[in-house]
Amino acid sequence: MPGDPVHVLLLPLPSWGHVRPLCVLAGHLVAEGNSTITLLMAPNLLEKARAEVVRQFPEGHPALQKMRIVSMFNSTETNIFKLIKPFTETYPTLYKRLHQGETIECATTGTTFDAVVAPSVAILDFFCLPQLQATRAISGTSTQIIAQWVTGGAFTIIRLFGPESLGGLGNFGERIDAEAERTGKDPVEIGDAIFRHTDGSVINIPGLPPMHDYEFFPQKLPFNAPVAPILRGGYAFLMECDGVIISTAEAYEKTSLDALKSWLTGLSKPLYALGPLVPRTLRSEATTSETDRFKTFLDEMQAQHGKHCVIYISFGTVFWPTVNDYVEELVEALLEMKAPFILCHASPFAKISDELRSKVVNSGIALLTIWCPQQLILSHSVSLSVPLQSCSLDDRSQATGWFLTHGAQWFDVHFVCGADSRSQGGHGGLMESLSSGVPLICWPFDADQPAAAKHLTHNLNVAFELVEVRTGLGMKPSYGSDKVPEGTREAVGREIRAVVADCRGETGKEKRKNAERLRAELLEAWSVGGPAKCAIGDFLGSLHH
Repeated sequence: MPGDPVHVLLLPLPSWGHVRPLCVLAGHLVAEGNSTITLLMAPNLLEKARAEVVRQFPEGHPALQKMRIVSMFNSTETNIFKLIKPFTETYPTLYKRLHQGETIECATTGTTFDAVVAPSVAILDFFCLPQLQATRAISGTSTQIIAQWVTGGAFTIIRLFGPESLGGLGNFGERIDAEAERTGKDPVEIGDAIFRHTDGSVINIPGLPPMHDYEFFPQKLPFNAPVAPILRGGYAFLMECDGVIISTAEAYEKTSLDALKSWLTGLSKPLYALGPLVPRTLRSEATTSETDRFKTFLDEMQAQHGKHCVIYISFGTVFWPTVNDYVEELVEALLEMKAPFILCHASPFAKISDELRSKVVNSGIALLTIWCPQQLILSHSVSLSVPLQSCSLDDRSQATGWFLTHGAQWFDVHFVCGADSRSQGGHGGLMESLSSGVPLICWPFDADQPAAAKHLTHNLNVAFELVEVRTGLGMKPSYGSDKVPEGTREAVGREIRAVVADCRGETGKEKRKNAERLRAELLEAWSVGGPAKCAIGDFLGSLHH
């Protein structure tokens, strides 16, 4: 929407799962309007962000001149626990310079960026409450503050922050404080216990099948995540911001989106559904020996075993099964059934025995890796220099047939372990997979993953869900079922073999057909008249009022 110049400020947390969707959003904002974009960020992902922004456009495109990617401080640190302090402390000074229309300098490269008009809007990560408060203190209400939610779906926001009438937790901080006052216990100590308390209640969230409360925690975890402070800060941010941008799509969860929009409208907060935030084109990342290794493997597997033969396995950069026998059984089942696979084990909790590694290496049909080019794997055989919408089904005779994943992830892995993320997992991974027409096999652990698995399997019918792999509270029956997982390696093996057989049969063909249809609908969101295209027009239009 051309008009007076608009300056849009973007601030993601220093995690690739948060940064990458903002790079894609920046591309859309520049393409759709007369906008200057300033992306303020920590230095750990500066170069990756630059590369991601550049590949949104043809080489030398004039839109790139309106993209300013600025590191707020200089550091070689990658651990978020050590980055968050300077990330928070340096923001007010830089934001004040932007608000006053002054030049700013990238602390890492020394590049000076010219003065432009003050930001009309600051799009801040949902979990950047201190930065929201600093923005308000400096510019009052003259700059809109929009919460950006890129790590989960609409039903996740409803569950975490929505009213209890919609199946939400409500004002979780108030619940913690009330319990602390009643018991005299430290709020920090009791917060997570309250969050994970279950009594078998049935949770009804718009757009999701009914679930028992314990179904949200189907696995024992190899770590303790400090969830309560994240929930408290996120709720406060939501109540103080002027609106919400979410990276989901009507095609994926229209009922949940409508319910979320209705609730937020009652709070006088517009909701802009700008998903899927996948790259504007499939122009590949820079070719390296590593990416060549994966492409060669995919090419060879497709030639030997046919299209859709490869199963891509990734639990993201933190989650990993606590029962390692189940991972070994998964690998042995796939090797036995001659199902080619790529297993990405980026989690610091991953355990790959020498014996298992040897089996995989010597199999000739599998790769083990701690890093992988996810987009290349999911989009194999697509022409990598054309817009996504231009790819026909004939272009998409890809080797990758299924994505075995944890499913989604509303809290970033760095809150758990401080890992240096090199791939996009969670909700972003789901959107990438579905935007490539690749159906899924769900192995949910925690967070919004169980709800996403229910939605993908029961509502969209684009996925299988593994049940026998559950541990802990997962050893109870799902809503509407009497079946309880056996809790044995043998049962896991039977289920995995049955699922692989179904992937190759009529049930798998039906799920793939549904995934292909959903892919087309997701990509239509950014076509003229599509819901995401209209929503970004509404958003940019609001900045001129």
